[in-house]
Amino acid sequence: MDGVVLFDWGDTVMRVFPEYRGPMAQWPEVEVLTGVEEMLEALHPQRRLVIATNAADSGSALVWVALARAGIDQYFDAVFTAQELGITKSNPLFFHLILHELGVPLDDAVMVGDSYQPDIVGAKEAGLRAVWLNAMGFRCPVTHPIHDGEIQAMGELPGVLANMHLPDMRTCAALLKEHNITARASRHSEAVAAVGYRLAVRLKKLGELVDPLLVHRAGLLHDLGKLVAERAGGAAHGLVGAQILRDHSYPEALARIVERHPMFTILESSPNGQGASWEEKIVYYVDKVVEGDEVVGVARHVEALRQRYPQYDDQFSRSLPLVLGLEAEICNRMGLSSSTLLDSLADWQGSRYLSREPVYFA
Repeated sequence: MDGVVLFDWGDTVMRVFPEYRGPMAQWPEVEVLTGVEEMLEALHPQRRLVIATNAADSGSALVWVALARAGIDQYFDAVFTAQELGITKSNPLFFHLILHELGVPLDDAVMVGDSYQPDIVGAKEAGLRAVWLNAMGFRCPVTHPIHDGEIQAMGELPGVLANMHLPDMRTCAALLKEHNITARASRHSEAVAAVGYRLAVRLKKLGELVDPLLVHRAGLLHDLGKLVAERAGGAAHGLVGAQILRDHSYPEALARIVERHPMFTILESSPNGQGASWEEKIVYYVDKVVEGDEVVGVARHVEALRQRYPQYDDQFSRSLPLVLGLEAEICNRMGLSSSTLLDSLADWQGSRYLSREPVYFA
């Protein structure tokens, strides 16, 4: 079997009825969330499935009773509760004890849950991968999404688990450090990633086919090859960064975004980036409105580039109207003016509201 999937219990596998009190096993009714049984049936032959819950009023025996009442107990290999472990998901030891009991390494474990702080932050701090069940389409409660996959319904989980190949936040930070990215360049990449992610989420809600997590990780890594390229005598840093990612066997879609983000790339062959993916266009555009770690707009960013690289002044002059054309495409799709769009992106650091937010970049 291909590893283990740990599931939160309430409002991830089984519905929590707020009007009922006490152990779920004793409630007048129990209910499985839509799509859960089909998902369990699909995953059960491939992976070990386990309940890992913070429920305070149910030990494992009562959880098993509730699962049996719902007709899904046969899919699970084990149940672990905070009540019996003596600690909750906020402590990495919660997950480490479970995996030790199961004999499963961290790399082969995935946590699935609907509560960001305990399920996602807790699992990531313990070293697991994590999938966020975001059924209501809530805004991610941290500046940088640390989850490895996101679903709105449980029926999406098998597909997400089969295609969860992006580097996580800890790996991205390690790659930037390994390739000697400066603190200033790192802050710029963090801003591009956070702003790009928020823009991608909004476009996805409008029906566009875009992967916000892919945008985020590409934003973090878009300048990965900059220092290596400079030391190589001015090689194209997008090409260098893309090759680093290919050498690590990361998805080609990620490498391609990094390869095509510099100023004179996707707009050279097609005005406004026509034919490029939304992920490519978003990272390209956001990189052109962020100067340092501040959203300043296309014109101010291009002017700053002219000051730093006067030898490319003619190319910047030719590219500016094309970048503005891409901005107009985004604004038209969102029904916003360029100033309103920039204002909405400029508060990218204001999205944090968890009691503690993981820190991956010093």
